[in-house]
Amino acid sequence: MKEAQVSKDVEFLKKEEAKHLGIQDFFTSRDKKNRGTKGLVENAKLEINSESSRKEELYEKSLNINSIPEHIVPLFSGVFLTARRNKISENGIYLPTASYGKGKDTDMDVDFSDKQIVLACGVHATQIKPGMEVVINMDSFKKRLDGTMAQKLNKEHTYELPIEIIDGAEYLYITERDIKYISNTNKLNLKENKN
Repeated sequence: MKEAQVSKDVEFLKKEEAKHLGIQDFFTSRDKKNRGTKGLVENAKLEINSESSRKEELYEKSLNINSIPEHIVPLFSGVFLTARRNKISENGIYLPTASYGKGKDTDMDVDFSDKQIVLACGVHATQIKPGMEVVINMDSFKKRLDGTMAQKLNKEHTYELPIEIIDGAEYLYITERDIKYISNTNKLNLKENKN
């Protein structure tokens, strides 16, 4: 009889723990406990390799976008930029953007580069011109994660950039206010572009 009461008490404590951790955290910790460490290294390697090869493919594709279709015109202070991604590996060595994040998630924070090329400007975007290289203010697109208590406590965040897909190509569509500054590393002659 004592064993039956102990089992009931253990079940009650598990249920209480599930309430406190939240459903998602409870199942994650339960699965980790049941799984142990068997196969985790192999799974991580496979997942990182497949993700990094896909990201490298997207990176290469993003470098080929140099113009926007002529029938697309941004409004007011809207600006179309390239959607160039960050490089994932160099000489077979993973760069920090490919590293494993918290839990089962990989690090997607810096998927897109903060330096982009201006492709088209609205009529009220007066300080920039097509062809200029600019640096985006990434903080404008920072979003706090609050799905779980851990995310709230750790003040985790993600970046949600305004990606527009036009004719199968990715572009960033932002306003002039979302641009931090003109970097001009592409050596565009800015004097010619001033009105």
